[in-house]
Amino acid sequence: MAKPKTAPPPPAESIQLLPIKRDGSSSEGGSDVDSGDPVDPDVDLNSDFGDENDPLQGDVDPERARTGTRAQTRGRPRVGPRPPRSRSPSAASLRRRKLRSNCVSSIGVLLGLFVVLAVIFGAGISAFIYWFKPRGAGGSSGSADDDISKGTFIDLGYATYVGRSLSVYPPSDDGGDRHNTSAAPVGIHRYLGMRYAAPPTGRLRWRPPMPPYDETSLQKATGYRPICMGMGTNPLRDSGLDEDCLFVNVWGPANVVENVTSLPVWVFVQGGGYGANSNADYDGADVVARSNGNIVFVNFNYRAGLYGFLNVPSDNTTSFSSSEESANFGLLDQRALLEWVQQHIHRFGGNPKHVVVHGGSAGAGSVVLHTVYHGGRDDGLFAGMAAESLFVPTLPQCSDLAYKFWRVVDAVCYKGNEAAWTVASALECLRRQTLSTLQDLANVGHPLQHNGTDRPNQPHFYWGPCIDGTLLADRPSVLFSKGQFVRVPMLYAVATDEGTLFAPNAAAQDEVVDFLLDNFPGLVDSDKGAAVLRQHYPQLPQLPYHNSWFPTAAQVYAELVFVCPTIATLDAVAAINKKQSTPLFAYRFAMKDAGYLARGTGTVHMMDVAAIFGPKNVACCPPDSFTTDEDEDDDGGGKDHSSDRDNNPGLVPIMMDYYLSFVRTLDPNTHKSAHAAEWGTWNNNKSRLVITSGRDQSMETVPDDVVERCRVWLDLADVTGQ
Repeated sequence: MAKPKTAPPPPAESIQLLPIKRDGSSSEGGSDVDSGDPVDPDVDLNSDFGDENDPLQGDVDPERARTGTRAQTRGRPRVGPRPPRSRSPSAASLRRRKLRSNCVSSIGVLLGLFVVLAVIFGAGISAFIYWFKPRGAGGSSGSADDDISKGTFIDLGYATYVGRSLSVYPPSDDGGDRHNTSAAPVGIHRYLGMRYAAPPTGRLRWRPPMPPYDETSLQKATGYRPICMGMGTNPLRDSGLDEDCLFVNVWGPANVVENVTSLPVWVFVQGGGYGANSNADYDGADVVARSNGNIVFVNFNYRAGLYGFLNVPSDNTTSFSSSEESANFGLLDQRALLEWVQQHIHRFGGNPKHVVVHGGSAGAGSVVLHTVYHGGRDDGLFAGMAAESLFVPTLPQCSDLAYKFWRVVDAVCYKGNEAAWTVASALECLRRQTLSTLQDLANVGHPLQHNGTDRPNQPHFYWGPCIDGTLLADRPSVLFSKGQFVRVPMLYAVATDEGTLFAPNAAAQDEVVDFLLDNFPGLVDSDKGAAVLRQHYPQLPQLPYHNSWFPTAAQVYAELVFVCPTIATLDAVAAINKKQSTPLFAYRFAMKDAGYLARGTGTVHMMDVAAIFGPKNVACCPPDSFTTDEDEDDDGGGKDHSSDRDNNPGLVPIMMDYYLSFVRTLDPNTHKSAHAAEWGTWNNNKSRLVITSGRDQSMETVPDDVVERCRVWLDLADVTGQ
């Protein structure tokens, strides 16, 4: 890996000391006469003038005036009594006087220089402290200790980062976004925007992630860096989006002793349908504080959309040595991050042997794909996994996606006969394009094709992973059924109404069928999809603000994409558990928020994430039920808020503690909230926890009708491509 050329450090500012100027003239060297000034030829430079010849000390001796300068005699008074003549001092006396004068002058210069340097040093220290002055988190105590003096310098080998020291009150047991200000604040070190890979730009576009470049200067880790470009987003400089986006954020306790402190590590993989970074920059200070400083939390960005999942076809003209280097770049970024954690997390107090990787939506889908990477080979990158609202769209063969590559080339590079292009020349052209051009013309959603045939409607997710035959040897459903997955404790979650955010507002059954075929093109060549819909998905009761077939469309999409893949995965792992015990935990999130119910959407996809991290720590739109009316004006330290809105008491600490317990001990029960229900395992009876409110959690068995519909979809996995 080539290191970037670094500019030499600027030369230190030098201060040149000049001799003090006598009689208004400046001097260099040891002469008392400025060599730049003309000298009167009548002046004897070796004559011994006394003080009586100083124009400030009375009249001038006429005899001596003849050997002095005209300036010394001009304008002198000639009247009055002549003062007594004084004897001229000896040469030794003059040398002593000159030495004393020079010493005094030198001491003055040194004192002045000392004052100047002190002022400069003080100003520099003040600027440094101001520049790195920490800003408090949501639960910050506002302590004067919020500074950079508590070991926030981290040397990662390739760069040294400086973070911020926070003092954060732990989230309250009452729920919402309140903090317990009567408890002792937890010291947290926060590092934002550290590079874990080189910028994937220019010639590194559509290549596996490279190690980060070496940095010779101190790097600030005090603010979030840009997240990765999403489909159709605007690449403006101030948009918070960029192609240079492979950054990681870390929160850990302040009382870390490197190579001694060894805490569980929670790595969160964000979602976004593989087309965007939709859950970026969640604030991890509250979960670290809630654990009382007993975990390290990590989140990061990875390439998405065109930049993360453009598959480069092979024609033996490119420099890719294998198929896994030419596809799934976003997954390779995630893999690089997990390897970065293994190499560096001990510096933050984390235990690389106890990493729990947790993903939401497409992040959950990514986590599942990492469990079957290399046919389930355990590379020791994580000790547990959690998949929240597991997202499983169609997963095609990479070899079937050449049309997407050439569609992009045609949009931004096509000049004349397409047959003249090689893959290498086309890829070179794409790498030369500006970010704006690629965003406008290529990183957009197109009608998904099946064998070159366009569908009339645009699917939700155009870009995504594909099966390369090596890293991803087959679809997850096949690999799990064969037992080819990493054996670690697992936690899976679904929401009651996973499909309402994605379903079309269908007014007829045929619209539901078309929607299904648009998103799963493998069903186009058969009538099985329509048959399953008509047999297993009748019209459901209407929901507010939606057409009559919207509830059915939402149910179909929820079960096909989220619910049934989760059940199938749990069943496959449970079957292996007959020989090897792998703890399995599952839950259904069923909180009833009045606002969402009134809008006809119910318990939506990933609604639980705002409770897991805290309502104010997520990117957008937590349900009102997670907060109270008082939360906006009161931090809740001294008041008793026994419930959140709409009779949902304390749901935030319930969810946060379940996850923290799983991260710390690989069991959600060990450190659960005092009022939380005991969480049983999935086993072979399909038991899962239902979480309705802070006081209502209970175990249930998955209903038989859901199991039956999921069995039908599992039998069609070869057709749906899941």
